[in-house]
Amino acid sequence: ILILSRDSKNLSRLLELFDRLPGDYRNDTLFVFDEVHGAGSNTFVENLSGRLSPYRYRLGLSATPEREYDEAGNDFLLNEIGEVIFEFTLQDAIQKGILCEFNYIPLPYVLSDEEKLKKRKIIAAFNAKKESGEPVDEKDMFTQLALVNKTAVNKLEEFESLISQRPELLQKCIIFVQTMEYGAKLQEILVRYSDKYHTYYADDEKINLENFAAGKIDCLLTCKKVSEGIDISSVTNIILFSSDRSRLVTTQRIGRALRLDKNNPEKKATVVDFVIEDSEENDNNADADRAEWLTELSQTRRCEHEK
Repeated sequence: ILILSRDSKNLSRLLELFDRLPGDYRNDTLFVFDEVHGAGSNTFVENLSGRLSPYRYRLGLSATPEREYDEAGNDFLLNEIGEVIFEFTLQDAIQKGILCEFNYIPLPYVLSDEEKLKKRKIIAAFNAKKESGEPVDEKDMFTQLALVNKTAVNKLEEFESLISQRPELLQKCIIFVQTMEYGAKLQEILVRYSDKYHTYYADDEKINLENFAAGKIDCLLTCKKVSEGIDISSVTNIILFSSDRSRLVTTQRIGRALRLDKNNPEKKATVVDFVIEDSEENDNNADADRAEWLTELSQTRRCEHEK
């Protein structure tokens, strides 16, 4: 067994070694790609197209295998690793009692006049470039528009209104924000309701995560650092100031709270989300689509015979 980091250059060197060594490596090697959506990156497509498919055994694992807005990456995964052969959805896992049930709280918010103006300018700049013949990518425009929504100042007011009534939501809680600057604004509110929270950004020490897991910290404020790859079963509440249209990111984030907890067998998680009220500002219907999906998912119940 040889374990490699998910690095296309490491894998490329391994394949080159296989080509030089005697032996039938293409028929007796099993490749297992964990978080396989990451293997659809540009570097994999550029360096490994046509080089994995000759190997007989290839398996990819992911809660969300599709890469949104990335046709080339999805084609690579299909051609080089293979089609989906087995699915076990979040609904299946909740019904089977493998994940816990959860409540969903969509908080409505509106953009400020300044934020609406900022979005108009983004759209105008995009259209001006398009009309002048410059190469443009609509994805870039939607990314910029989404950033305005993710850092909307009025979300903070709605959040404090909720927390003032339900401070228990800050217990065993992970809060996802888009930027550290926005997180600093949020901390001005948090400090009024809790003294047991901490940030966990890229430069923060891992001890903060360990203290959170041990219950020494109630609430962890982060960007993307704990979206995937951690398993702290006591996490109960997730607050999504930053939500992507992609179900991949949202699934990874809410999944932090859906683990069963042997110390709390009746655990029921809560997911707090922000949904823009003005349909004209709901770019690509992202908030509405996510809210509909999470509302439906939150209504899933464990089958009686699985209890």
